[in-house]
Amino acid sequence: MVELIKSIEISEWIQITSILAATTISVVSIIIATKSLRLTRKSIEDANKPYISCYVEIIEVAHFQKYFVIKNFGKTPATIIDIIFDKEITGLGRQGKVDSIKNALLVPNQKFITSVDVTEKENFTVKIIYKDMNNRIDEKLFNLNLDFTSDLRYNESSNKELTKDTNALRNALHQFTKRGI
Repeated sequence: MVELIKSIEISEWIQITSILAATTISVVSIIIATKSLRLTRKSIEDANKPYISCYVEIIEVAHFQKYFVIKNFGKTPATIIDIIFDKEITGLGRQGKVDSIKNALLVPNQKFITSVDVTEKENFTVKIIYKDMNNRIDEKLFNLNLDFTSDLRYNESSNKELTKDTNALRNALHQFTKRGI
């Protein structure tokens, strides 16, 4: 074996080294390309998956009204599998339940809205379990505060020279404009 190695000429060593270097570079290139493809695929999936969220919304036009909202902010549909509250909120939905949205499809930008009794002041946690169109299951946890507007001030326009309906319309337009701020 030693004699064989000694009998190899410099040009042959250069060829062997070149072959080994080309093979190494090719293997590394294939590994990098494969990782790049996986990363690109994951980026595309993440950019196009559903993002289900929930929050409490306050509407103030002549009176306050609270709403519990579940919305799909993503780019693909999702099916709500389950919605779990850490405590009972009796003023939420009908008799404190929103079970009717289980197994419902929520398309991009679609939202489910239910009223919440304005006297509810609880903090609570909601877990939403949903699946995407590829049957991948995801779950999100949200901490919500139903008392988040308790110290905010509400101004209502009441111009005595205008009718009650006109004042109500002015207040509604003000609320609509305020939403754009």
